[in-house]
Amino acid sequence: MTLAKGRLALIVAVAGAVLAISSVPAPLAAQSVGMRVAIPFDFHVGDKTLPAGTYIVQRQGEAIKLSDSNGHSAYVISSAVKNPAAKTDNQLVFSRYGEESFLSEVRWFGYSDARGVIKSTNEIALAKAFSGNSVLSAGLAK
Repeated sequence: MTLAKGRLALIVAVAGAVLAISSVPAPLAAQSVGMRVAIPFDFHVGDKTLPAGTYIVQRQGEAIKLSDSNGHSAYVISSAVKNPAAKTDNQLVFSRYGEESFLSEVRWFGYSDARGVIKSTNEIALAKAFSGNSVLSAGLAK
């Protein structure tokens, strides 16, 4: 798929092979339930770039932690945002600028608040270079 210059509104609901989310054990705290996520593209979390792969996504205080079994990991500060997926499913939401994808929200099924990721300097610069709004939203029904 070729993306036109600027940000193109794109919402993709992905099942099974693209994004598989399941609960994994985690400490008992609000939104600490981990998600096992298969992300089929390289992406940015804060100032780190992570390769495509299967990650565990967890909330730790105000931070979101992503880690895989190959030693890749990233932490990013987040803040509470309204969760439009509270009654539907778990979701990771990515902002896309050209070919670059940035994690922008983590949404847990059953919670009224999601976690919005604080934008990195690099993402802010790319957002200024592109016009419009591009969002890649992926999730699997619970």
